[in-house]
Amino acid sequence: MLSELVLAFAVVAVCVIIHIIGLALFATVLLQRRSHIQEDPRIWRISLILIITFGVVILLHLAETIIWAGFYYSRNLFQTFETALHFSLTTYTTVGYGEILLPERWRLLGGIEALSGPLLCGVSTAFIFAIINALFRLRTETRREV
Repeated sequence: MLSELVLAFAVVAVCVIIHIIGLALFATVLLQRRSHIQEDPRIWRISLILIITFGVVILLHLAETIIWAGFYYSRNLFQTFETALHFSLTTYTTVGYGEILLPERWRLLGGIEALSGPLLCGVSTAFIFAIINALFRLRTETRREV
């Protein structure tokens, strides 16, 4: 059991690293384009930035569920990668349909994935809130200047 938990926490660590680096890189891109965004903060441009932000966040979470699925599949815990991915997506998002289960020896991993998913979603929510807040401030400052 201890070795399974250590492996699970290693997968969590990989997912956290990917998530943080992904968000940091995307934030860097936005900051590099800040002056360009400030020049013309029209609603369509702000909407496009938010759509792209949501896309990046969803891709990061999808990558993390793929990593979990790859781990499950590499340990022969599921017969197909699609089954492993389905289990991972439903566990990570805490939907948990329950029609697919891990073998008894590995069941704690599902719980750990179910804990890490919402925590990383919380980080994403904070990131999205920060972007929305910055864009809102930009729009209100631009309107005051006019």
